[in-house]
Amino acid sequence: MSKIASTLLLLSLTSSQLFGQKTYIYPSPPKEDTKNTYFDTTIVDPYQWMENPEDERLKDWLKEQAKITRRNDRGQDKKDLLHSQLSQIYYGIDFEVLIDFEPKQVKDTAKIKFSISNQGADRTPNLVYRMGDQTTYQTLVRVRDFRDKRGDNVVITDWNYNEKEHLIAVEISVNHSDWREVYFYNMITGKAFPHHLENIRTSGNLIWSGRGVYYDSYKKPKEGRELLDKAIGQALYYHDIEKPQSEDELLYLNPDQEGISSFRFNNITNEKLLLYHFGQRGTRKYRAISTANLSRESDFNLKEFIVHPVDPDIRFTESFFKGDTIVMKTTWNAPNGKVIAANINDLNRVIEIVPEYDADLRHVYPLGKDMISCIYRIDGEYMALIYNFNGELLQKLTIPKGKKPVDLYETNPSKKETYFSLSSFYHPNLPYRLNFEDLSIEPLVELKLPYNVESLETRYVKFKSQDGTEIPMYITCLKNVKLNGNNPTLLYGYGGYGITVEPNFDREQALFLAHGGVLAVPNIRGGGAEGYDWAYEGQKLKKQNAINDFIGAAEFLINEGYTSSEKLAINGGSHGGMLVAASMIQRPELFKAVVAEAGPYDMLRLENFTAGGVNTNLKEFGSVTNEIEFQSLSRYSPLQNIKKGVKYPNTLLITGEFDDRVPPLHSYKFLATLQEKGDPKSLYELYVIPGASHSGALTTTDFTEMVLFKYYFIFDQLGVKFW
Repeated sequence: MSKIASTLLLLSLTSSQLFGQKTYIYPSPPKEDTKNTYFDTTIVDPYQWMENPEDERLKDWLKEQAKITRRNDRGQDKKDLLHSQLSQIYYGIDFEVLIDFEPKQVKDTAKIKFSISNQGADRTPNLVYRMGDQTTYQTLVRVRDFRDKRGDNVVITDWNYNEKEHLIAVEISVNHSDWREVYFYNMITGKAFPHHLENIRTSGNLIWSGRGVYYDSYKKPKEGRELLDKAIGQALYYHDIEKPQSEDELLYLNPDQEGISSFRFNNITNEKLLLYHFGQRGTRKYRAISTANLSRESDFNLKEFIVHPVDPDIRFTESFFKGDTIVMKTTWNAPNGKVIAANINDLNRVIEIVPEYDADLRHVYPLGKDMISCIYRIDGEYMALIYNFNGELLQKLTIPKGKKPVDLYETNPSKKETYFSLSSFYHPNLPYRLNFEDLSIEPLVELKLPYNVESLETRYVKFKSQDGTEIPMYITCLKNVKLNGNNPTLLYGYGGYGITVEPNFDREQALFLAHGGVLAVPNIRGGGAEGYDWAYEGQKLKKQNAINDFIGAAEFLINEGYTSSEKLAINGGSHGGMLVAASMIQRPELFKAVVAEAGPYDMLRLENFTAGGVNTNLKEFGSVTNEIEFQSLSRYSPLQNIKKGVKYPNTLLITGEFDDRVPPLHSYKFLATLQEKGDPKSLYELYVIPGASHSGALTTTDFTEMVLFKYYFIFDQLGVKFW
């Protein structure tokens, strides 16, 4: 097959429903008379027993669900063709280099280069390295050496090289759980040290100091509860790599030992550690940013240099260090963000470098010796403003609509230029060079794609939600798309934690676009597109706003002629999984198909498991221990609002077998209830990614099979003829 541009974009779009209109017969799992009482309300939870992953009844039920999945998989008779087309998207992208350049190497040094590589029969990549100018890599860490069980997928999640001591710390995870272990290696001999670290979390950090590391860990979880219980007992330690972890020095104990709040830390120089933590004076609690010396020759003493009220909307993000001053982005008295410089030797001695503007400040980066790059977002467009340390504006870089700047920074003060990229929904990142002398930019490559990228565009629109609020949305489609209501459309949503869905290239979505599909991405409330107030309007008691906004996006696409309910699929993962599930339960007639991935669907039981009860999620959703918040949760919780006899859209739930951030029990209970109560003329099925966590598939094979199953489902449901 030649370029996708010459064939795929010209294919007609016909209705070809693989599954047809028939009645599905689903497994009937046991129901128990389990009841939970919240204040004066009793909630019946007949499938609560599914929360126990060791229950034999659950294992039997999952086997029956797997039969449905396999049967539908066998029915995807043109999957090889879809695989071939996806391979063209993955491997058929090329670049013509216009100007020679050296990409930024975050993990490498001048003397040694590290990489991960699939080798032989190993299911997940190993860590390899090469010295100096060597052209061949040697294997340092082979993941199969860490497998306790045959079916385990061991993943190398990070590594941290100590160039001075020729040591490396390698972080691994079994099945990509949020629980991690760290192993240490001598890079001269290639041998591992006998001691390693356990009970590390994905949110943790590790900083070298001499022949030891600063790190944070938690209490060991109860055996068999690793995927269910909350992590508690966070503490900061120093570990000598020659000694066992049991002899590590305790430096700081999180005052919250129940796992609701956490501290975080980083190194701002080779001598200083930066700690974000809670403090208390008498009965008054506060948050602080402190420094401590990393040198083992002096005592570890925290010195506070910023103290502020306990307010989840006050945030500080360190950017870089200059002398005794740290440059930071903050939202303190500046919801849209501003840039400050704080002296670490004096309490709350802060100077404003760049004030707050009416645009959302997304990122602050160092840029060479004496400049700062500030990335802003306003009305869906990005711009980069370059300042000196006195706050004087030196240059404004205008970014084309539907694109965003990536990695516009340079930490080496001697460099005279830097490289950054522009990302998009419909093409890979395009690298550019920024000259520090005149602050001019120029492209470094010309893209060569297996589809006609010039035929696509990203539009930025606004629509009114139920309460009249204007909601922004990106729509990526053919430039000559016909607004006849007949375009297959994929509506993607997230809408939580103040996270903005930004222009980003996704190869599977690109194939959908190449076949004439429409990709719509609204930045609904709960996300951070319009600043922290925007996020607040979609959190906790206002979570329904986010759902209304997403439903409003679907109505806009239908009313404006982009699509119809028979041609509209919705997709979201994690918080977005909950979002699309709630939307389909509240407005089932709007959507043809739903793909919900790794979402929390039982909002009344969310805080009982793993990360569901931490501050981040309590702020986002609220707690059932608060009566008003319970009432809000119960009104939109997808599980509790499934109605008997309603024809819900054809639904594909995707979850990781070992997800310990949003445990798969949410998907199990939601599916069991949907199959029991929903109209059996609709397809409700489950795809469990083997050996996977919240981050998705871990092996190339598992990832490929999941992607093919997901997009075959979407293409088939929307009548996209790709053959």
